[in-house]
Amino acid sequence: MSEDARQPSIEVIDSEDRRAFIAKAMAAMAATAAFSGAACAAGPEPEAAKAGNAPLHPVRLDRKYMDGKDIPELAPWPAAMQLRPVKTHRTIQWYTGEKLSCMVYDADDGLLKFTNLPYDEHVVVLNGTATLTSLDGRVEVFNKGDVFIAPKGWNGTWQLANGYRELICFETKSLDDAMKAWFE
Repeated sequence: MSEDARQPSIEVIDSEDRRAFIAKAMAAMAATAAFSGAACAAGPEPEAAKAGNAPLHPVRLDRKYMDGKDIPELAPWPAAMQLRPVKTHRTIQWYTGEKLSCMVYDADDGLLKFTNLPYDEHVVVLNGTATLTSLDGRVEVFNKGDVFIAPKGWNGTWQLANGYRELICFETKSLDDAMKAWFE
């Protein structure tokens, strides 16, 4: 038997459905990594496990946060960013690692302006609608179940509507810097 005959045949099908599935699977993988912080129901902080004090384990994001329950209120967005004010918004940072941080964000309707977005933002829309309009006028509408990236450096408006809630992941340092600039 030739060597080629012993190798399994793998057919790769590239489609929009496959790409959407892969994006959702990658988001789920990021979401179920071990985490620390106030939302951590059980398990050690990743730093303790890395130091050999405890093992790391995957931890599921508590469904109540995905359903928009028990999420603490966040200070208002800076006035200059609010083209149509977001009355209240809430967030829970449920994973903070050396390189990756993840949150659930929940907001009343509003319209925000972003100039030079300071991080890459991976978004899974859990509820409602996000309408992103880029500086050049291109409009993208994202609804429940959609997955997208808002790239670092992006300029435009982000409209939140219909009980908007999202699962979002960022590079930790960039997120920390932005949160300090916007909310402290």
